[in-house]
Amino acid sequence: GGGGGGGVGAGGATAGVLKVSVNDSFGTPVAGAAVQGPFSSLQTNAQGVALLLVGGTASSATVTVSGPSLLAQTVTTPLRPNQTNELVVTMLRATSAAGGSLTSRGAFLPTANGNAQELTFEIELVIVDRDSNSINNLQPTDFALRPCAPDAGSGKFECVRGTSAAADVAYAPAVATPATMAVVSGGVARPYAAALLLDQSSSILQSDPTGARLFSAKAFMGTLGDDDRVLLAAFAGGAGALISTPPLAIYESFKDKASAPSYFAALNSLTSLVGGNTPLYASIDGLRQRLVGDATLDPALSKAMVVFTDGADTTCSTLENCRATRALTIQQANAEQVRLFTIGLSNGVDVAALGELANQTGGAFLYADTAEQLMPLYGSLGRLLSLSLPTYRLRWTVQAGAANAFLPGSTLLGRVQVSAGGKIFDVPFVVGIP
Repeated sequence: GGGGGGGVGAGGATAGVLKVSVNDSFGTPVAGAAVQGPFSSLQTNAQGVALLLVGGTASSATVTVSGPSLLAQTVTTPLRPNQTNELVVTMLRATSAAGGSLTSRGAFLPTANGNAQELTFEIELVIVDRDSNSINNLQPTDFALRPCAPDAGSGKFECVRGTSAAADVAYAPAVATPATMAVVSGGVARPYAAALLLDQSSSILQSDPTGARLFSAKAFMGTLGDDDRVLLAAFAGGAGALISTPPLAIYESFKDKASAPSYFAALNSLTSLVGGNTPLYASIDGLRQRLVGDATLDPALSKAMVVFTDGADTTCSTLENCRATRALTIQQANAEQVRLFTIGLSNGVDVAALGELANQTGGAFLYADTAEQLMPLYGSLGRLLSLSLPTYRLRWTVQAGAANAFLPGSTLLGRVQVSAGGKIFDVPFVVGIP
């Protein structure tokens, strides 16, 4: 907001007004965009509007609009003297290459040496460019496994999580680049029914201030095939929750490609309905029950859930309680043949939790360090859900500085640095040690 006082222009000419309306490519108002005019710079209000003063006798004005995760635009518009003029600017989202991890679909299993100081494992990564297209021409040198050293002050397991509350263990790759690499071709697309679950807890205000998750959800709905179906839901709990029915709000019923845009009004409303804590596992369980119990769905459709969050479940009281709750959520999903696809935004996500939810149910863990990576990930979801997106199968060996670091039942946490699409970014992963 803001404004200016007094006349502007040569000779004290009466000021004119330029109403600048800023929308995204779906026609949704963009709040908080910076609008630079001839005499002032303002931010758009909740309706995506900024009112600029322009010279009363000016025949044109040049306006620059910019904002986080938006591609800046400069527009010159004609003016009618001494009147309120209007300019509509459609902003495009900034996007960046990104990736995700899934458990290897090969026969190879993680193996450790006799004293469990060395572990060889295999993972699969999906890598997409800024336009959501699979990048299929990468070389082994484009992948580097990062060494891991736990931060004693974080209180989290960052490298190796044991079967108990044992101390974390550092490790390093024997060689940073993968020992082997193979491209796994995508299969024939299979129709699916996907329930989309969006985190609306209070931390979203900091991690996704521009509503990239909501914009990306709309883009995902545009990728539906003729036989696919989608259901929209949001979650948040506690006293500060603002969604309609905490901790889980389910919007209407499953929709096909033609009717999915009717969800856009609900997605727009979620912009201001941010607050509360993160009841992740209870929300997954509740939405899964709705998914498997929906009699309107064709039984032949593959069933999946797409879970977006920027953090960890805040309702389970201890690490052990969270692990037990998560294990039950995974067990129930597998029993009902529901694959879980998790999307984590920001470095505050629980990598172990999101990785296990996805990998142990046949889904994928997609990771965005910034909002710019969300759009390409959501754009690739349809092909991931239909099992038609190619992946890279990679093998590494890691070595720990302590004996018995990689015991059966423990979990290896890691990050692969990827150079692709003109960017360098990390893809986190988890590997369960059998």
